Amino acid sequence: MNIKIITEENDIKAYYELLTKAITDEPQFFRVSAADIEDEVFPTKDTCENFTLGAFSDDGELLGTAGFKRDLFIKLKHKGLIFRMYVSEKAKGQGVGRKLLQACTERALLGEGLRQIYLTVVATNHKAKNLYLSEGFEIFSTERNSIQMTENEFVDEDSMIKYL
Repeated sequence: MNIKIITEENDIKAYYELLTKAITDEPQFFRVSAADIEDEVFPTKDTCENFTLGAFSDDGELLGTAGFKRDLFIKLKHKGLIFRMYVSEKAKGQGVGRKLLQACTERALLGEGLRQIYLTVVATNHKAKNLYLSEGFEIFSTERNSIQMTENEFVDEDSMIKYL
C-alpha cells in the first residue's frame, strides 16, 4: 500500500468515484450527499495545512482517503480538521484507516503551531469512533439531530479532538 497526496487529475477522478460510491452505498455515515459533490471543486491543495491523502493498492487502486484543513483565522490556526475519511469496503479491516489517520497527523504536524486536530463522526459509526479513540481522539460533544438523512430521519454526530 502506498499513501500519497492526491493532486493529479486521475487521482482526483478516483477520489470522486470512491466518495460517490461510499455516499451511495453507506449514506448513513456521511453528512454530504452525492448531489452535494457533483460539481464541487476539489476541496484541498498540496500543503501541510490543506491536503487530501489517498491510500493506493500496489496496482494503483484507491482504497481510502482522508482530508485535512487547517483553520485560516489567526486565533484558530492552532486547530485543524480531518474530514471525508473513508476506506473502501474491500480494504476495511486491513489497517488502511489507521495508516491514513497517522499519515494525516504526521503531515499536518509539518505546519507550525498546530495544537489540536478535530473531526466529526456519525454517533452510530462505532468502528470509526473506536479507531479515532485508539489514536488518541476523545469525544467532546454530541450534536443531537445534526444530520438530516431523510425528511423524518435525523442522526446525531459526535465531535472528537486530539490534543497534540
